[in-house]
Amino acid sequence: MSLDKDKKYSLGTPSLMRGLDKGQECEVKFLTDPKPVETEHGSKFDIQVQLLSHPHESYSSLPKEGRRLTWRTNCHVVRVTVMDLFNNNTEDFQKDWYDCTWTISCKEDGNIWIDA
Repeated sequence: MSLDKDKKYSLGTPSLMRGLDKGQECEVKFLTDPKPVETEHGSKFDIQVQLLSHPHESYSSLPKEGRRLTWRTNCHVVRVTVMDLFNNNTEDFQKDWYDCTWTISCKEDGNIWIDA
């Protein structure tokens, strides 16, 4: 559930964000901590994001404020690094997780990086 300023209730699950191809990047604001989910392809993490930019043509006309989506991933940086930072209550990181605009990059080797 999310509370929207214009609505008393806004219930449902945001659509999944499209993946990135090698060499691509997108910009997001993180709205939730990573939550573990079981899928038909194994364990992954869902993170609610406000998508601000993405190279896929279906996102070519994003509104200025972005679009709320779910980033579903099993990438190493979320599964290990980000979860360690959350589990160890790293206060500065948790604040920055929500306050910063992040770039998600898919490197040429297929690895995912996140930078703020």
